[in-house]
Amino acid sequence: MSDESSVARAAEGVQVAGGEQAVPLAGQFLLERLSAFETSLAEVGPRLLSPADERAVHDLRVALRRTRTLLEVGRTVLGRFHADEVRSALRDVQRTSGVLRDEEVVLEIVTSLTILGADARPEVSAGVKAWIDSRRRRERRLRSGLRRKIREGELERGRRLLTALVAFRTKPSRDKRLTKFARRAVEDARREVERRRAGPLQEPEALHSLRIAYKRLRYTVEAFAMVLPDELAGLAQPAARLQGRLGKLHDVDMVIACVKAARHLADAARDALMVELERLRQDRAAAFEKDATPIAPPPTRPI
Repeated sequence: MSDESSVARAAEGVQVAGGEQAVPLAGQFLLERLSAFETSLAEVGPRLLSPADERAVHDLRVALRRTRTLLEVGRTVLGRFHADEVRSALRDVQRTSGVLRDEEVVLEIVTSLTILGADARPEVSAGVKAWIDSRRRRERRLRSGLRRKIREGELERGRRLLTALVAFRTKPSRDKRLTKFARRAVEDARREVERRRAGPLQEPEALHSLRIAYKRLRYTVEAFAMVLPDELAGLAQPAARLQGRLGKLHDVDMVIACVKAARHLADAARDALMVELERLRQDRAAAFEKDATPIAPPPTRPI
């Protein structure tokens, strides 16, 4: 039986004596979902060792984010200690893959700027190209470092803990009715988005925190989508869109910080880069502000 059908079965409940349908519980649903995520991690691990697989790092990051988000959301049911142990075991690989992804973004954005075009001043173009070469060397080192962690078993250790977690039944005293648990988890994530929106959004750190809140809302909704009412399941699409807008804005902020901190970048090249990056940031900030309407709360109903 496929992982998805197992999750669906957990969401629908199981039959008990007399042919009655048991109330579906959050514990079994969480364990089935986490088992599916563990399968995704198992599949992507070997792919990371193949230089030809350009999407492997991206797929690893998505699988890790979904897994760690669900562990955080479900920790009261799964057991805080055990859920946190698994999250901690997967954290180092996630951070390493995140640093690599950031370096890829730096290269992608800088090489796309018109500063490297035919009309660029030779001293500026030469300075930027030399800096790009140094960043490419750094990107290769980071990619090698991630592969080394995979070969040394960093991901495998986290997977083993996750496998152990899903092998045991949830303690009945911690379990909750699935529909109630799912709605509350989504509502908590939605309120965190609105709390972050109410703060000052001029600073990159505040925007980054808001992006993380949208990401958690999106992944929480997607994890429980099959047991949510339509008005809550429908939050995934706007959350993903705004997460994407903020992600593009965060990428530019990260590149700006890298350019400011670069010690071996000539002043003329740095100044020229900053002009283009600030223009790009304004465009992406405007795109976010155009989309950034509040995610309205669903109609009131008992939780």
